[in-house]
Amino acid sequence: MDFWNKRSENFKNNTGGEKGKKRVEKVMCWLEGQGVPMDGISVLDIGAGPGTFALAFARRGCKVVALEPAGSMVAFLQAEIVQERLDNITIVQKTWEGIDPVKENWEGQFDLVFASMSPGINNRETLDKALNCARKHCYISTFAGKRENDVLMELWPILFGEEMPPWPGDIIYMLNYLYAQGYELTFRVWEESWAEETSEEEAAGNLLGMMRMYGKENHHLEGRIRTFVREKSRKGQFNQETVTRLGQILVSKT
Repeated sequence: MDFWNKRSENFKNNTGGEKGKKRVEKVMCWLEGQGVPMDGISVLDIGAGPGTFALAFARRGCKVVALEPAGSMVAFLQAEIVQERLDNITIVQKTWEGIDPVKENWEGQFDLVFASMSPGINNRETLDKALNCARKHCYISTFAGKRENDVLMELWPILFGEEMPPWPGDIIYMLNYLYAQGYELTFRVWEESWAEETSEEEAAGNLLGMMRMYGKENHHLEGRIRTFVREKSRKGQFNQETVTRLGQILVSKT
């Protein structure tokens, strides 16, 4: 949670920029092309972040429940709701793992359950929970195997004396599970790349957070990572490039 709170400003800027807006529009158009209506439907956005998609759904007239545990993300979303005078977004500040759909009365209550790059969907239990809340459609996107970051690929052998392992998450496991369960679904995969410039402090924090995602949570790494970042920075700014493969699944229950 601390990782996402610290990342909120950078995350907001990335998703709110021109590239982020185009990505949102592309997803919305894809959903509509698959027969998901936008006007007046109920949407559960799991891991809403700063509201990138929750706001987009609300602007289209959807009734949105935005589930987001990170306080800094919630604060930004609340400010946007006030600024745009939206009355069709409800924020629930909880983790998806901590949600009981029965107690919340969420089972089968949403026309669309939406989880874009959400860490909350991370095993069969959390996936089944999302499906159970969907009345008509469930959308999930996440990494699809390839994820290459030039900085991590250089740093990993320095820290651990070995080549960097593959990214631990892959949408193929969810796809296989959904297929085996007999769901009607549509699948799409594509590749994206981007460059990122941050301060030394933010870069070190981001790298520590990514190490945790690989199961390398060790306070002894922090000093070495900060030294690496300082040596690679130019005029206080740190640059890195990422190439990744992404996938999205739309499950139709109608």
